[in-house]
Amino acid sequence: MKKLLLIVAAIVVLLVAIVLIAPFLIPVETYKQQIARQVESATGRSLTIAGDLSLSILPRTQLTANQVRFANADWAETPQMAQFERMQVRVNPFALLSGELQVESFVLRQPVIHLAKNAQGQGNWQFAGMQGGGQAGGQPAGDTAGGGAGGGTGTGPLQDISLNDVRLVDGTVTYRDAQSGQTTKITGVNMTVNLASLDAPMTADGALTWNGETINLDLKVATPRLLMAGEQTDIVATVASDPVDLSFDGDLVNAQPRRIQGELDLEVPSIKRLAAWVGAGPIEAPEGTLETFQLAGTVDARGQTYGFSANRIVFDEITGEGRFAVDLTGSKPRLSGKLALAQMNLTPYLPAPTEDAQAAGGGDGSGSGSGGADGGPTQWNDDPIDLSALHTLNVDFDLSVEGIQAREVTVGRTAMQMQLQDGRLQADLSELNLYQGNGTGRVVVNARQDTPSLALQFQLISLNAQPFLTDVAGFERLAGTGAFQIDVQATGKSQKALVENLNGTGAVDFQDGAITGINLAQMVRNVKSAFQNAGETQKTDFAELSASFNITDGVLRNDDLLLLNPLLRVRGEGQVDIGARTVDYRLTPKAVATTEGQGGEVQEEGIAVPVIVEGPWHNLSYRPDLKSVIQDAVQDPQKLKQTFDKVKQGVEGGADPRKILESLTGGGSSGGGNGGSGSSDGTGAADGGASGSGSVEDKAKDALKNLLGN
Repeated sequence: MKKLLLIVAAIVVLLVAIVLIAPFLIPVETYKQQIARQVESATGRSLTIAGDLSLSILPRTQLTANQVRFANADWAETPQMAQFERMQVRVNPFALLSGELQVESFVLRQPVIHLAKNAQGQGNWQFAGMQGGGQAGGQPAGDTAGGGAGGGTGTGPLQDISLNDVRLVDGTVTYRDAQSGQTTKITGVNMTVNLASLDAPMTADGALTWNGETINLDLKVATPRLLMAGEQTDIVATVASDPVDLSFDGDLVNAQPRRIQGELDLEVPSIKRLAAWVGAGPIEAPEGTLETFQLAGTVDARGQTYGFSANRIVFDEITGEGRFAVDLTGSKPRLSGKLALAQMNLTPYLPAPTEDAQAAGGGDGSGSGSGGADGGPTQWNDDPIDLSALHTLNVDFDLSVEGIQAREVTVGRTAMQMQLQDGRLQADLSELNLYQGNGTGRVVVNARQDTPSLALQFQLISLNAQPFLTDVAGFERLAGTGAFQIDVQATGKSQKALVENLNGTGAVDFQDGAITGINLAQMVRNVKSAFQNAGETQKTDFAELSASFNITDGVLRNDDLLLLNPLLRVRGEGQVDIGARTVDYRLTPKAVATTEGQGGEVQEEGIAVPVIVEGPWHNLSYRPDLKSVIQDAVQDPQKLKQTFDKVKQGVEGGADPRKILESLTGGGSSGGGNGGSGSSDGTGAADGGASGSGSVEDKAKDALKNLLGN
C-alpha cells in the first residue's frame, strides 16, 4: 500500500509540474494558432493576436492577450468586427471541480466593436451555423432555460457563477444600417459588473457617450439564477442624462412570451433638446413650448402586447392621466385606451397669425373686386391632404378635456370617443360645452377610397352667439342665445376640393339678440340716416331669429330667414358662396306697430325697404334696395297713401313725415327733377303715372310729395 501511495503521489507531482512548467515549454505561437483555429471553426471568421500572449494554469488560470482582432463579415465596410488593445481573464481552476465558475478578473481595455446590417437585413453578428437567429440547431430563444422549480442555470454541469472584477474600459461601439443609411456611434463605454453568486443580486453600472451627451447606466437583477431559468425576478434600472431620465422598478420573465411589469418614470426637461439629440430636430416651436414632458405609471408588456397606466402626464403646462395599450399581434398595430386631461391652452402651439402678411399681399383672390389695402383672407388651400397615417394603425380611444383655449376660442369640458379602423376615422363628441351652451357632434373622415370624404354632424343649444362667432370667425354682428344644427358631407383631396363639394343641411334659431351694424327699424323711418353709420353704432334688436339652409356644391342657400321684433318683421333670402367666400343676401324689414321704440315711431304696415348684404366675407357692405321700393310705390299709390296717413297720425313730437318720405326716396332736394318731378306746386300726377316725361323714380317722388300735400 505504501508503495502504491508513493506511485500516486509521484503522478500528482508530475502533473502539477507539467501544469506549472508547460506554459514555459510550449511556444506562445502554438497557443495563438490553437485559439485562432478554434474561433474560426466556431464562427467562420479569423482571429488574430498581434501582441503578446501569456497563459498560466496554476495557482490561477489566467490568459492575457494584447492587440486582438476579430474579422468582420465579407460584406461589411470595416475589416474588423471587434478589436481591443488588451484582454485579461483570470479564473479559479479549483472552483471548476465543484461546478462553479469563479471569474476573478475579466478586463477588456479599449474595445472597438463595429455592428452592421446589410441591405438584405443580415447582421454581422450572425455567424456560420447560427444564421437562424443566433442559436445553433434552430432552437427557439427562451427555450434554453433549465426551468423547473429546482432552478438550474441552463449551463449544463455548471452550478454557479461569480464575477468579481469584470470591467469594460473606454470602449467604442458603432452600428451601421444599410437599409436606412443610418450610423450610430457610442464612445467612452465604461462598465463594471459584480456578481457574488447566481442567487445573489447582480449589479452593473457604468456610462457611455452618445451624440455628445453622457449617459449613466445602473442595473440591478435580484436573482440571476431565476432570470436564466426563465422565471420571474426583480429588476431595477435607471438611465440618467441631461436630455432624459428613465427609471424602472419591476419584474422580468426572460422566457417566451417575455414579460415585463413594474413602475416606470420618465422625465424630459426639454422635448426640443431631446429631439435634436436623437436626430429628429431641430424642432421649430415658440418660446416656452415643447419643453417639459413627464410620464409616470405602471407598464405591463407581454410578448407583443404593451400596456401602460399613467397616473401622471405632464406636457409643458398640460397635465392629465390615462391608460394605453398597443397590440402588435395583428396585421397592423392597434392602439386603445383612455386619456383625461385638465385645462389645455393650445394657443402657444398654434402658428402665428398671418393677418399682416395677408394685408400686405392685397386682395383675397375671390374675384369680388374688394382687394387692395384691406387685404383679406387667403383662398382655400389646394394642396393635397395626406391621410396616409389613417392606414398605419387602428385606434379605439376615449379622450376627455376639462377645457380648451385656442387663441380667442374657449371650449368647456369636452368628451370624445375616437375609432379608427382601416382608414376610417370616426370621432363622436358625446359632451361639448362652449360659450354657455352645450351639444353633441360627430366627425367622420373616410380615407378608404381614392378620394377621401368628410362628414360633420353637430347639434348645439343655448349658445352665446356673439362671443362664439367673434372668437371663431371674427364676426361681431350677431348677438343672442341660439341653437345650431348642421349635417354636411364633402369629398375631395384638398381643402379647396372639400369646400367646393360640400353638401348638406342646417338650421339656426337665436333668441333675444341683436344684429349690430344696421338699424332696420330706423331704416323704415329714414333710409338715409339708417345707413350713414352702418357698422358703428347701429343695432337691430330681435326676439327671435331663425333660418334653415341647404348647401349644394359649396354654395349655401336660404329662403326662410325670419327676424321678429316688436316693431319689425324681417325676412331674408340669398346665398353664401363658401368656396368664393362671398355673400349675396337680401333682407326685407317691415314695420308692424305704432309704438315709440328702436328707430322712432312707425306704423302697423310700413313700407318695406329691402337691404342688400353683399361682398367678400371680410368686407361686407350694406345698402338699401330703393329701386324696388319705388317700383312698389308706383304700382300701388293708393296703398302708399294709406300707409302715410297712418304715419302722420302716429308721429309724435312734431316729426315731419314729409322728411321721412323724402329720405325714403333718397332726399327731396337731391332728385333734381326732369319733367317737373321736383316741383313744389303740386303739378305732378298724384298716381305717379301721368306726369309726362321723366324716370319712374321721378314720377314716384312727385306722387309721394302730392300725397303729403306738398
